[in-house]
Amino acid sequence: MNAELDPCKPVELAASTPLLDKGKLLESIFRISVFMTKHASVDQFLKIILDEVVETIGFHRGIIRLLDESKQCLIAKVVRNYTPEEARKAFDVALDMNLHDCLAVKVMKSGQSLSIEDASTDPRITDTDRMLTNVYGQGSIFVAPLKAGEDVIGILGAWWQNETRFYPEQISLFQAYAGQISIMIHNARLFEANAEKIRMLMILQHAVSEMNSSYILDNRILDILSRSALEISDADKVAVYFLDMAKNRCFIYDGEKVFIGDQAGGDQRIRASIIARAIDENTYVVRNALQDAVPTAPLFEGFPVEIAIPLNIKDKFSGALYLAKKAGGYLSDQINILDVLVNNAVTAYDNAIMHSLLSLEAKKLKNEVEELKKREEMLLGFHNILGQSEKMINIFRMIENIAAHNTNVLVQGESGTGKELIARAIHRQSDRCGKHFVDVNCAAIPGTLLESELFGYEAGAFTDARKRKIGLLEYASGGTLLLDEIGDMNIHLQAKFLRMLEDGYIRRLGGTENVPVDVRFIFSSNQDLTRMVAEGKFREDLFYRVSVVPIVIPPLRDRAEDIMLLAQYYIDEFNRKFQKNIKGFSRDAESILKSYAWPGNVRELKNIIERVMILKHSGHLITQENLPAEMKADIDQAEAKTPVMQWMPAVTSEGMDYESVTGNMTREITKAILQNALDMAGHNKSKAARLLNISRYKFMRELNKTNRVAGEQNKSVRMMHQQCK
Repeated sequence: MNAELDPCKPVELAASTPLLDKGKLLESIFRISVFMTKHASVDQFLKIILDEVVETIGFHRGIIRLLDESKQCLIAKVVRNYTPEEARKAFDVALDMNLHDCLAVKVMKSGQSLSIEDASTDPRITDTDRMLTNVYGQGSIFVAPLKAGEDVIGILGAWWQNETRFYPEQISLFQAYAGQISIMIHNARLFEANAEKIRMLMILQHAVSEMNSSYILDNRILDILSRSALEISDADKVAVYFLDMAKNRCFIYDGEKVFIGDQAGGDQRIRASIIARAIDENTYVVRNALQDAVPTAPLFEGFPVEIAIPLNIKDKFSGALYLAKKAGGYLSDQINILDVLVNNAVTAYDNAIMHSLLSLEAKKLKNEVEELKKREEMLLGFHNILGQSEKMINIFRMIENIAAHNTNVLVQGESGTGKELIARAIHRQSDRCGKHFVDVNCAAIPGTLLESELFGYEAGAFTDARKRKIGLLEYASGGTLLLDEIGDMNIHLQAKFLRMLEDGYIRRLGGTENVPVDVRFIFSSNQDLTRMVAEGKFREDLFYRVSVVPIVIPPLRDRAEDIMLLAQYYIDEFNRKFQKNIKGFSRDAESILKSYAWPGNVRELKNIIERVMILKHSGHLITQENLPAEMKADIDQAEAKTPVMQWMPAVTSEGMDYESVTGNMTREITKAILQNALDMAGHNKSKAARLLNISRYKFMRELNKTNRVAGEQNKSVRMMHQQCK
């Protein structure tokens, strides 16, 4: 840096150094641009520019004036090497664009640079210029417009103490220099003007990101909203008010404490504040309690500058964000950004509430699904296999365990127990469910045909084999094959089938090609294969291959807990099919269903319910009269076979009274038969007599007789007790 120059003392410049050197100008532009990246204030930036003009380029004095925002006057922003008096005048006098006539105004209006080689004689120098500074009596002057695009934003004036000639190329060079720094000044002014807005927008961006980062409905959104609002507005106090309109409860947060109470308590706290007004008018409200003629004090004592912005969350919560400061105000940019912040907080609360509701609904649905799954496991098991008994639940669990494996399964059980359903359930639970499920009933196909059905044949293999046929084993490759009633497969075919199981390929009848097959085998039988092996009717080695995992389905009589469940299920099914509205069973009918032996198992139960539903034309309950007679007859026969030993006392070494014992047994059996008939007839004596195939008179006589004997026995017992006393 050069020493401070005395404006009254001439300074000689070396003759070899041109005033406007291109290299110096480019270096100056570079240094200025580097400084600009440091984000200094506009005034600091202008000082650097003027220093470059005076010290680096070689001018002795300089001034930068910028057009004010009203675009009515030029204001001095920075001067260099002015006397204190001249500096005071420069800063105190704003050059009115309409009133003042001077070099700076002329350049502003024309947008063209102005060069004066002899300031002592040039007529363009006005009295205003001489009033502002005393340098206009000598030397040379260059005034360049500062232009940003087509707009002139100010002027750069420079004075050299010696008279000099400005050549056209020098003028063009300095105009280009002025144009470059004009753009830099314009950008610096824009950045400074928007720096505060950028700061607020950065706070807003961070707050919005934080609020939307989680959907947990807690105080996190409230904390982010309060903290960010204070930073954006430069306020000192914050409060948030919410009213739960459904529950008439309010929530007030003052930045430190939380108040939760009824609506009346909340109204009392905010009634006189601008919060109530902002909520009622649904718009932001700004107030200075010291300047405005208001009868109420601010919400926070000593903080009179207030603003409240509505904060309404759909139709659930009504509220406002409140801010207060000791002095100052709220700029329009601050209010706009606060409004955006509040809207994003509302959205975040909406999302959190919706997420919370969806989470609760999802949890509820999950619980319902788990309950349904549990119930399905208990009731439906797999694919319409009904059962809630422990035996069936164990089978369902076994299906789950073995379905994913390709192990051979042997399903055994009586006819009608649902062996095919079990096989289909295993297939549907396995990873082969997308492939074929093929079922073959070995008992329904003669042995000679069964072989060709399973293995296929080549053209010409036998008389009617006109073309090749793919066997079911080949067709089921990739899927599951159920061989039902495997015990009916003849010995010859058993040997060939065993070879296929061991080798993993087949050979069609009449063919020589080995065809690989990938089949999951499930076998079923209602016969005792172990006994058949012992009798030589079933190959022992094949038995061990087919019964890797045995599943024994219990008959319906051994799982009494499932009878009414199945019966009700079929009632619902046939209600839909026959368009009826049967609700269930009467108590006596239910008793019969539970007591019946069900030799045909589930298939028989379904057929009986279907028959009853077809024939029933009135009433909502199935009674015992609606059930088939063979069911009741079967139960009667079973009861008739009840051992009489329960009435017979044990024979001792002392012997027994035969006549007395047989008489008592006869009376007890008679009494039990009569009472059972009465129960089945609903205590209708005529019906009870018909069930026993005797007349009503005989039924009444036998009943009275048993009651009379019982009464006499009771009388004898009472007399014995009295004698003992």
